[in-house]
Amino acid sequence: MMSLDIGTHEAVRLAQALPARGERLERAAPSASQRKTPDPDGIIPILRSGILAREFCQRDARAEVAAVFDRSFCLRAGDRFICVGAPVIGNGPLTLIADSSCRLTNLGLYPGRSAFISDQCIAIGDSIAFTLDRCEPWRPPPWPAPPSPARLTDICAALVSAAAVEAPGTGFGEIFRLPARTTHWTALTSLAHGPIARFESWLSDALITDRAPAIAAAPIQGLIGLGPGLTPSGDDFLMGALAVLDALAERKIHAALARAFADISPTSTSPLSHCFLSAATAGHIGEHLHGAVAWIMSGNRDAAIATVRNIGHSSGWDMLAGIATTLRIVAAKRGRTDRQFILGVCVPKT
Repeated sequence: MMSLDIGTHEAVRLAQALPARGERLERAAPSASQRKTPDPDGIIPILRSGILAREFCQRDARAEVAAVFDRSFCLRAGDRFICVGAPVIGNGPLTLIADSSCRLTNLGLYPGRSAFISDQCIAIGDSIAFTLDRCEPWRPPPWPAPPSPARLTDICAALVSAAAVEAPGTGFGEIFRLPARTTHWTALTSLAHGPIARFESWLSDALITDRAPAIAAAPIQGLIGLGPGLTPSGDDFLMGALAVLDALAERKIHAALARAFADISPTSTSPLSHCFLSAATAGHIGEHLHGAVAWIMSGNRDAAIATVRNIGHSSGWDMLAGIATTLRIVAAKRGRTDRQFILGVCVPKT
């Protein structure tokens, strides 16, 4: 997922403030003759663009600022979003990286402010323009070749062991901990047990058949939208699962999850999270998530954990839960091994 410098409370406020899906913006876009030239101090070059963000800008459209944070802000046009931010937020398919000399907090941006998008610039009011003429495309590098199934199993066990100690108690962090290590489960963890168990059961069965798997909506519905905030924990879990399936070249399973997601009502989660998940089902993920999975494929647990720490407040750990769950099951199938370990309580299959 694209990494945003968003705290949990900010995320909740954004989820509450965003217009409903499909709500139309009433004010017409200004014509070229009506738009004034911004002051030079308000002209900020965009240095890099994700592939979906560039497509967003190639359709002349009226948009509005959906949210503003210390190092980034989100623009929305209908059901489509992009994030504009400083280099520290990381590249992503829906991200535009602005020149690092610009301090976004000095621009006077606020939610609801109008913007006009074109293939040359993003104009916000009469004083701010993000120019795209120096913009270079960003794409993630190819995945490393995965190690042997036995090595994947060992890496996964090491990841779970580290996460059991370090993951926060918010989100799906408690899932990494065995019952002996905790005295109670959070309400979210309790709610997550059933959907994760159903996802595991479906994934195990789908990997055994060697056919293009079918998928009932229920396991996906139970995870999508599960949890509070801008990107709910269940959505982040699925982002992690999709990323590791892509890295392991499990294309049939990845495609089956994409089909299941397409059948889910867009209102099952927040509009922004739905946009991110839609990108992930098409194989587009952000730099930090890609980096974490690439480190796992390379066998570097410590680098993977360090990368996960830098993805949002708890989103990285929620993604790691999806990564580890999926990795364990795929490794077991490929290795035809009886070695097992449990991810957290890892819920008995029901």
